Amino acid sequence: MSESWIFRLEKKIIQISDQDYDPCFFSFKGLLVGVSRLYRVLAGLRLRLYRSGWFRSRRLPCFVISIGNITAGGAGKTPMAVYLAELLAGMGRRPVVISRGYKGSLNSGAGLVGDGDQVFMDAGKAGDEPFMMALRKRFSVVVGKDRYRAGLLAMEQLNPDVVILDDGFQHVRLKRDLDILLLDHDRPLGNHRILPAGRLRETPATAKHRAHALVFTRCPVPAKAQPDNTGPDKTQPDKFERANSGSGDTGDRMGQVIREFDNPLSFKTRHIPFLLHEVSGKKVSGPAHARSGQNRSIPPDPATLKGRSGILFSGLANNKSFRDAAEELGVKVMDYIEFKDHYRYKRADLVMIRQRAREIGADLILTTEKDWVKLGPDIEWNPDLAVIGIRIAFEDPDGFEDFIRSKMTDNG
Repeated sequence: MSESWIFRLEKKIIQISDQDYDPCFFSFKGLLVGVSRLYRVLAGLRLRLYRSGWFRSRRLPCFVISIGNITAGGAGKTPMAVYLAELLAGMGRRPVVISRGYKGSLNSGAGLVGDGDQVFMDAGKAGDEPFMMALRKRFSVVVGKDRYRAGLLAMEQLNPDVVILDDGFQHVRLKRDLDILLLDHDRPLGNHRILPAGRLRETPATAKHRAHALVFTRCPVPAKAQPDNTGPDKTQPDKFERANSGSGDTGDRMGQVIREFDNPLSFKTRHIPFLLHEVSGKKVSGPAHARSGQNRSIPPDPATLKGRSGILFSGLANNKSFRDAAEELGVKVMDYIEFKDHYRYKRADLVMIRQRAREIGADLILTTEKDWVKLGPDIEWNPDLAVIGIRIAFEDPDGFEDFIRSKMTDNG
């Protein structure tokens, strides 16, 4: 009961934080604005203490790249970390992704989630995103709330030459050589208010001194562009059609944000959904118990989803993005059961979802890769379950690769 009340309160705050408003003093919105002012003062004080040397930042003996954002919610940090790790591996580097392991049970120290060949933790211990990345078995993943200690563990056990911090922009305790800041194209700065009255963790005024490049995510595709959805194993990433790109209101909004950050280098990307798995009605072992062996098979053809009716369930910071992805793949969405971000599913939840799917006559149940990795073993899927993954596509992938190469070369 308390969890339901907390979830409703979270949803109310999220709805308010997405709105442009002038709060009345004696109102819930006014309370949020007051709390946000205190948050802004404390966050600014923390940054000043690090800049002045009162708080010490530590350095790892390798190149460190941070992927982060200044807004709460999903801007695509984990897909971007995956893209960058695979790009670096293709360049002959030895990347390790370090994640906080949010909602994982590893409360202290650091731990190795996967070394690129084997997976050593489940989602309950590592957290959703680190386990999801480790299951790809293309690069190593380490978790730890203290990213410096996690980095030392990585250096000791994996000998990387580059560390990628997943959601590391505000983790200034660890020095980095390159900060890449992600901004959602549609609402890059939310309503321009600080948490909890808005989505901002900090303002552009404080962030612009640390951001080396901006990456706009979920950018719209011009009418001439027709990217396919054949999966993440393509040798060439999708490219945007140059025609009409960055024009009109879209370009004006992006240009204004870029100017707020003092005109750093910027890139445009979009999220490409793909069909990762389709599980038939028979009982199967879920990914939560996967440990070793290869996991690099070519995903099934997403065209099989087109025209089929489905019921969706997910627990994301931005659940609407999953509906958009399903509809982009041609699914007729009949219902959508939303859970809070990082939700831990109970068997009763899955029974309810299957019952609802049968009630409305859905052909499929669909969920995200992030949710799939948390589902237990031996679940009867009837109707079938489709698991949707997301990958990043750059408008100018060659330009982004050249940018990464140049930065790493400049630092030896």
